[in-house]
Amino acid sequence: MKKKISVLLALFLFITVIGVGSLKYKEIESTKIKENSSTKKGKVSEWKKPDIENLEYYGLDAFDTNFPVVHIDTNEQRIGKENKIWATISVLNGSLEGAKRSICDVPDYKSLAAINLRGASSYSVFDKEQYRIKFYKNQRKLGSKEYEFLGMGPHSEWVLNGPFLDRTLLRNRVIYQVSREVFEWAPDSRFCEVFVNGEYRGIYLAIEPITTGETRLQLSDFGLLSGETAYIVKRDREGTEADFLNNYGKISGKTSNDLTISYPGKNSITTIQRQWIEKDISNFEEVLYSDRFDDPANGYSKYMDVDNFVDYFILNEVVMNNDAGNLSTYVYKEINGKLKLVVWDFNNAYNNYQWFVQDYSTFFMEESAWFQRLLLDRHFVDLVVERYWELREGVLSDQYIYNMIEKGEEELGDAIDRNFAVWGYTFTETMMVSGGGEKRDPSSHDDAVTKLKDSINERFKFLDAHITDLYDKCVN
Repeated sequence: MKKKISVLLALFLFITVIGVGSLKYKEIESTKIKENSSTKKGKVSEWKKPDIENLEYYGLDAFDTNFPVVHIDTNEQRIGKENKIWATISVLNGSLEGAKRSICDVPDYKSLAAINLRGASSYSVFDKEQYRIKFYKNQRKLGSKEYEFLGMGPHSEWVLNGPFLDRTLLRNRVIYQVSREVFEWAPDSRFCEVFVNGEYRGIYLAIEPITTGETRLQLSDFGLLSGETAYIVKRDREGTEADFLNNYGKISGKTSNDLTISYPGKNSITTIQRQWIEKDISNFEEVLYSDRFDDPANGYSKYMDVDNFVDYFILNEVVMNNDAGNLSTYVYKEINGKLKLVVWDFNNAYNNYQWFVQDYSTFFMEESAWFQRLLLDRHFVDLVVERYWELREGVLSDQYIYNMIEKGEEELGDAIDRNFAVWGYTFTETMMVSGGGEKRDPSSHDDAVTKLKDSINERFKFLDAHITDLYDKCVN
């Protein structure tokens, strides 16, 4: 009798699971259909249309474009930095089979999104706003909504970078493209044209922020009982984030600025995980700044992906990224993995800093956190020199980079003129100090591109002749 009851109970549970699973499957498929239907052309019934009077003010009309068009509607709310607001984002996909599309065409899809301003100097100084957006299913924030935004890998979080000081419009785009040829992962990007509450804001570059995901950093979304977890940390100015780590480098004065945890997120990280991350980074730093730092078995190479650090150093030295290693610097690690770096933010690359003139004949990362120590090791410098010449034959050759710039100009096409119909006053203002030397602000887009190419040429002249100067400070 007991056996029969057990059999009947098992059969009942099996049928129940199958039934619920079937219903759940239908629910998921129904959701997919509903979500996908909103991305089809003609399904967007209400959206903030371009303000024709605003366009006419800048000498423009209801133009056609090859680029995707992003319409941001905040319902006239002001977009701030600290607090996100709700907005509706409607997207008109790019040209179809080479045919341009009118900015007045009905968007292909729209979604609810949280939006806020981002950036440091770009936030406090530049007129062209920078945005961070995250797509949601509803205002209760019960679930984010993943999109293949402008043809990139599906995700809910995105950055809209508006080139302002960089009047080539190309620095971030070209260097990210090159980086994707060098690194295991680097942000993908796409050009688009943006309207905010109907007003034309010009060319933007949509960029994948440094987050986890199927097409982002593929890190584990669970931790171990010990507290060990995959993580992403960011080094930035002191005071940028309140909850910084008290890691060995900071406490001992070996490194500057703050490290804060980007992943796991604030709402999911546990106290034990935070303690584990702090200890993990401290363990690395204690070895790096010890007398045994160059030990092949138990030195720094036990804790970090040396090849990744070598590539990071070379790429940022080539493009003259003065911030690399100290500001806007992202480090990540998988469970049982090693520390790796991710490139980010090239708006100021190639002598495009607003407040000072860069010296082409120097190494910018010699005093950067961690690297000032790594560069004392002859083996690390050996790897840098060898890899530098390898990359110079490929993606870091003059011609390869010049070709990328020319392709970028061709891709931008007549959107360049539209962008500077709004932001053209930047060609007549002094935005970058000259230091008593030649005027650094370009007089036109063409002049900006010429100056960029000149900077690339000058930088490679120095590095080709002096890359082996890095041996001068080696202590072994």
